[in-house]
Amino acid sequence: MRKQPFWGSRVPAFALFLFLFVPAQIVAVHAAGQDFAHPVKKLRKATANQDQRFANAFAEVNRWVDQKAFPGAVLAVGQHGKIAALKAFGKMDSTSSAPAMPVDAVFDLASLTKVTGTTTAAEILYDRKKLDLDAPVTRYIPEFAGTPGHDKVLVRNLLTHSSGLNSREVLWKQAKDRQGIMNLLYKMPLDWEPGTKFQYRDYNMILMGEIVYRISGLPLDQFLKKNAFIPLGMKNTGYNPSPKLLKRIPPTEQDNVLRHELVHGLVHDENAYVMGGVSGHAGLFSTASDLSRLAQMYLNGGTYGGKQIISRQTIELFMKRQMLPSTSSRALGWDTAVKGSFAGDLASPSAIIHTGFTGTSIYIDPDRDAFIILLTNHVNPTRKNTLINQARPAIHTAILATLDQEH
Repeated sequence: MRKQPFWGSRVPAFALFLFLFVPAQIVAVHAAGQDFAHPVKKLRKATANQDQRFANAFAEVNRWVDQKAFPGAVLAVGQHGKIAALKAFGKMDSTSSAPAMPVDAVFDLASLTKVTGTTTAAEILYDRKKLDLDAPVTRYIPEFAGTPGHDKVLVRNLLTHSSGLNSREVLWKQAKDRQGIMNLLYKMPLDWEPGTKFQYRDYNMILMGEIVYRISGLPLDQFLKKNAFIPLGMKNTGYNPSPKLLKRIPPTEQDNVLRHELVHGLVHDENAYVMGGVSGHAGLFSTASDLSRLAQMYLNGGTYGGKQIISRQTIELFMKRQMLPSTSSRALGWDTAVKGSFAGDLASPSAIIHTGFTGTSIYIDPDRDAFIILLTNHVNPTRKNTLINQARPAIHTAILATLDQEH
């Protein structure tokens, strides 16, 4: 619940004081009714007693490493503008000789790309009044027209996975490059009326990434680097990581279908690989520390390091459930925490969440002023290992229980 302004009924005098003596950024925050008078500029590290404070949570992560849910992990927990925990667990891969997981490991984020990358880009363009959420996709991608029903698909439908786009075919088996994938999407039939059914599909965010390019004139990776990652100081985040980072990149799956090798330093997702490693649905690599900056930017209401990355109004809009359809828990780009989600039973209903197929997840909780970043490579050596589905809620519950004990 938001606090009431402390100045009571004496608004004019206090407003004059704010205007004359207080920095504009703080005035804007008070005017918006936020709980914080001094927005956190940058995260501060406060991990000195993390082993004692998060003993139960760390034991939970180690328990799942021991059960081989994943070879290794990096966990970051933040609250009230501080990194409360930042710790690595297990090993880089499932072999007996694998080195220990480093705390600055660079993970293949898989579908976290959808929110940390593409959704961020959409928010920035929306802020600049260049993206209309209720415009038809055909306004930005004329090639999408011509297939029955495509003219009814809105940008908002892409961001809520309610477009109706569906296919029983595997795109990367039918296309050899990025343009081939896009051509298949332009002609993909709708299985239902847009907005009437939720169906999580990569196609939606692939198209969203193309819209970013059509509006900005920059490929998605370049747009994000210039407008989001550099301003946020996310130095270890990007597509197609340099070979120099290979020692810090946990390998993912032994691919015996497409690449016929252990996937290491290349995007795991097959469609993104065929598209050259850059797509709206997958392809980003990052660290727990970098993602913590993005999460704190949300908790700050769109600012980080004294820079306004995205407006507070846009942040709030994209975090809000869109009810497309009315039973969906999806916000714009993001999902929200509901009973039975990976975030566990202690998760706040106002939290925004997302997972990545490789074993990654992000949880941002404005009620607790907290976030949880959990990065693993559970698909190593094979995606047939599904213990991550049990591990995620158990780990998040242990962390949230720890945070709640102190309030």
